[in-house]
Amino acid sequence: MKKLHQYIFFLFGSAMLFTSCDKVDHPYEKIATINLDTTLYNGLWSDYLENEYPTFTSNTNTKVNVLVEDYTGHTCFNCPPAADLAHAMHGNNPNRVFVASIHTGPGSLNYQKAYPQSPKFFTDHTNPDGVEYGETFKSGFNFLGNPQGTINRKFVGGEMFTITGTWQSRTDAIINANDLKVNIQSVFNYYSDANGGYLHVEVEKKTSDAIEMNTVVYVIKDSLVDWQKMPDNSDFEFYVHRDMHLGSIDNNPFGIPTFKAEAAAGDKKILDYSYVLPADLDITNMHFLVYVYDKDTYEVLQVIKQKIED
Repeated sequence: MKKLHQYIFFLFGSAMLFTSCDKVDHPYEKIATINLDTTLYNGLWSDYLENEYPTFTSNTNTKVNVLVEDYTGHTCFNCPPAADLAHAMHGNNPNRVFVASIHTGPGSLNYQKAYPQSPKFFTDHTNPDGVEYGETFKSGFNFLGNPQGTINRKFVGGEMFTITGTWQSRTDAIINANDLKVNIQSVFNYYSDANGGYLHVEVEKKTSDAIEMNTVVYVIKDSLVDWQKMPDNSDFEFYVHRDMHLGSIDNNPFGIPTFKAEAAAGDKKILDYSYVLPADLDITNMHFLVYVYDKDTYEVLQVIKQKIED
């Protein structure tokens, strides 16, 4: 993935920020700018801020969504049934359940080794962020091997990673509990001449609990046809790999600090990212997953899906 950039705003009441010849009221006070690529917009950046920058309305959502992280590999013969289950869970609840298929292993690339000189399994589906997850969770999180997954990275019975037989019940428990601690909404402005654009994310803390929160944006490829080891141990050339995790939008696997523990319920922050699509990535075959997690426990508190073009 190409180097990506990020741009962060924090929300403090109704502070005014950007001005031009005409007075422009903007509710966000800029605190820090980190390499936002303003050249993706074909025009004056002040015009973008005045005419293209989104205005977020009140977020009335009351529901907690679910991120299924399916840890997988292309030579793992037990992985296709797990992928089918994850995809079916999303299909049965497409607005609440989202999937990221992460090609890595617990502390190694078992089942995901690429063989460049071979006519099979020559594609390296890994990325540095996914590999770092494998290294981070290889001990202390019961990540024993593929296929295993996390459901909002929530610990149940002392375990974060779990086998496929518990994925649906864990998902149902989160959805039914609806313990909303943070809300997210987003907008992506795409410009075809730059083959990229700007992702704007509003995060609102909904709880008074002392939780330090980070925000992560996954880049997800909807589907890719390539080799896969199947449950009967055969090699299938035309397997459809779905919801492939390509890394994070800013190459930061553990995201941007968003709320300190002492942040009050009702506090809001804005995170802005610039993104250029890789040449081999089609806007009709990708989306973002934006999530906020508890920095201390890694638990995902909320996740939403953002398409490039709606």
